[in-house]
Amino acid sequence: MEGVWVFLLAFLTCGYFALAGFDYGVGVVLRLVGRDERSRREVLRAVTPFFLGNEVWLVAAVGVLFGAFPRLEGELLSSQHTVFVVLLAGLVCFTVAVQLRSPGWDFLLVGGALVVVVGWGVLLGRVLGGPVWLWGAGMPVLFSLHGAVFLAWRLSGGLRERAVRIAGLLVLPSLVFVVAAVVTAGSVPVPAFGVTGVVAVGLLGGVWATLRSRRHLVAFCCSAAVCALPVLGVFGARSVVTVSVMADVPTLRVLTWAAVVVVPLVLVFQWATWRMSRAAR
Repeated sequence: MEGVWVFLLAFLTCGYFALAGFDYGVGVVLRLVGRDERSRREVLRAVTPFFLGNEVWLVAAVGVLFGAFPRLEGELLSSQHTVFVVLLAGLVCFTVAVQLRSPGWDFLLVGGALVVVVGWGVLLGRVLGGPVWLWGAGMPVLFSLHGAVFLAWRLSGGLRERAVRIAGLLVLPSLVFVVAAVVTAGSVPVPAFGVTGVVAVGLLGGVWATLRSRRHLVAFCCSAAVCALPVLGVFGARSVVTVSVMADVPTLRVLTWAAVVVVPLVLVFQWATWRMSRAAR
């Protein structure tokens, strides 16, 4: 049962990074893709149908963390208190700016998205034992690539071409970040993280190749997978600790019944969001 809950937490967190990651990436590159107010509104219209559905993954992951991993949650909050406060502030600013967006809100929208992705990078760097500055700079590049690829898929005309160019420019810095992260990671067994790095490099190559061949949906799937890979590194680094800080078995049994209901609802909500958006496109 412990393994099931570790898998569930990893699954929900990977889903959050893969899906909400392009929300933040679009926020970071908003003013690069959209050069005027009309085009910025078009950029935001491409992402807003998915926005709330993507954030559900974070809510579900936090619920699992608090319920099934109470001692891990306490350990993380106590040791990374400042990072979580900054992350929460950035998330609130970004969410509010997206919902109430006007030209005057762009500063909060772009700034909030940047704070969130830098915050996740710093947290990952601390957990994985790599240089914090590297992760704090690398994750915004990776998420921005993901956001630009998403826009290349969902937009058309000149905005699509601009998004493709921006994504193409971000592939090489993302590749440099991945290689540097693998070399400098201190908390993950080298072979395991090395395999993850090789997969990430292959996926980034897939992003570059599929963008050139205009297979934008495939490129988006590749960039989503790259954004989720650091989560697997975290669980590789903390696999022993996570099991040791879980709730007791009777509590997990009670929570399992809730998970049987909640997890399918998350998946159905996400499926419905994407299906309705596809129909409206």
